[in-house]
Amino acid sequence: MLHKQSSGASSIIAGILREVHRNSPLAARCETRIWLNPPAGLPIWSRRLSRNLEGVIRQLRAESKWYNYDVEISEHLWSLWGGLHPSANCFEAQSRGRQTLACCVVACCAASAFRDLKDWTPKLLDAIVLNGDKYYRESLKQRRFNGSYLKLSDLSLDCEFLDIRFMVHGQLDCFGQLYNSPSARNMGLFESLNYFFTRFQLGILECQQHYLAFGYSANDGAYFLYDCAWDAPLFPSNMGASYVLRAKHLFLLLYCIIVTLNVRKLDVNFQLFSVDINRISGSRSRQDQLKDKQQHASMSLVFNEK
Repeated sequence: MLHKQSSGASSIIAGILREVHRNSPLAARCETRIWLNPPAGLPIWSRRLSRNLEGVIRQLRAESKWYNYDVEISEHLWSLWGGLHPSANCFEAQSRGRQTLACCVVACCAASAFRDLKDWTPKLLDAIVLNGDKYYRESLKQRRFNGSYLKLSDLSLDCEFLDIRFMVHGQLDCFGQLYNSPSARNMGLFESLNYFFTRFQLGILECQQHYLAFGYSANDGAYFLYDCAWDAPLFPSNMGASYVLRAKHLFLLLYCIIVTLNVRKLDVNFQLFSVDINRISGSRSRQDQLKDKQQHASMSLVFNEK
C-alpha cells in the first residue's frame, strides 16, 4: 500500500503499475513530464526521505530490506547505496568529478561479472567508483587527451574491475528525443529502450552530459540503473554517492530514468550506447591485486575523514 504522505508520487506509481499489469501493447506506452517531481520535490528513493513510498521507515524494520537493498516499492523497486562519489576530495584534481562516464562503463563490467543483482553490496559500488577513476586516468594517458571530459570513444578498450580484465567496446545503438509519442518521427525513450533490449543487455544513456548505466540481468530477472548523483535534489548540497536501482519492469525503469534526468523541456536529445564486454582470460599478478586493495583501503579512509 502506498504512503499517503507522498500522494503525488503514489498516484503516479499506481498508474505505472496498472499499466505494467495491463495487456496493452508496449508501442502504446511512452514517458511523460507528468512523472517529474515538483522543483522542490525529491525522488522516491532519496535518502532525504525517512520512509519509503509505502511508509516503512528505512533501515529500521526487516520489511524495509531485501538482501543489501532498501525496498522502495515491495516486489517492484529496490535501491542500493555506496559511500563514495567521483567528486570526492580523495580523488586527484585532474580526474575529480570527470569520471562519471568511466564509472558507468565499469558498472557495466561489474554487471557482467556479478550477474545476480542480489549479490551487489555497498562495497561493490565503492569499488566501481575507485576503478572508474583509475580507468579514466589510464584512458587519459593512453589517448594523450588534453580536454576536460572524455567521450565513450576516447576511453581505453582495456578496462579492469577488481581482479578481472575486460575488453570493452561502446557503440551508438539508437537515439531520439524525450517525451516523443509513439507516432512521432523520432523515437522516444521508451521506444528506444524496447528496441535496445531486443539486441543488448548492457548500455549507457547520455542526455545533456548526464550519463547513466543500465541493463537487464537474466539471472535476476530484473533491470538495473546505475547513477553517480551529486547535489540537490537527491542529496543535500555538495553531497553525493553512487547508487543502483533494481526494477522488475521496464516501464518502471523508464520512470526512474526520467526522474533521474529531470529534463523539463521538450525536444531534448538522448543517445543509447550498447556496451559489449568480453572478459580477458588470465588475471593480474598478486602484487597488482594487493596494490589495488591497499589503495582502496587508503582512499576509503581519506573519504571517511572528509
